[in-house]
Amino acid sequence: MSQTTHNLHGPDRLSETRYGYVLQCECCGRIQIIFREHTLLMYEDELEVLADTVKHALKQVRSTESQDRWTLQAETDAGPVAITLTEPSLCALNTLLQGAWSMYVLRERVAALSSEEDGNPEDVLRDHLPRPSSR
Repeated sequence: MSQTTHNLHGPDRLSETRYGYVLQCECCGRIQIIFREHTLLMYEDELEVLADTVKHALKQVRSTESQDRWTLQAETDAGPVAITLTEPSLCALNTLLQGAWSMYVLRERVAALSSEEDGNPEDVLRDHLPRPSSR
């Protein structure tokens, strides 16, 4: 994650909390995550992977007594970067990303229902990770 802000064309907010927000570019679909002082720009297919990774990391941190931190590593144009998050920060990032992912999927489903000329909805879950069963 870098601290530089990238300019998105007509950014649309997918999610917002007091710790940050997630934007999507209307032109290219790229996703920008601003979390506290960190910024990450990614392609839309990477959002699901990141949201799922952070969700599982939070579960791991909460279930392991000796672990109260987790490190997120990402490849950037400037090389690899990493940030270490405490459990409360990881929880805040998870809330932000789950909100963004939910809004992204909702918009994708609505667009699929309204864009088909023959009236048949398009399968928008075709390439997504399987949802884990909830307890």
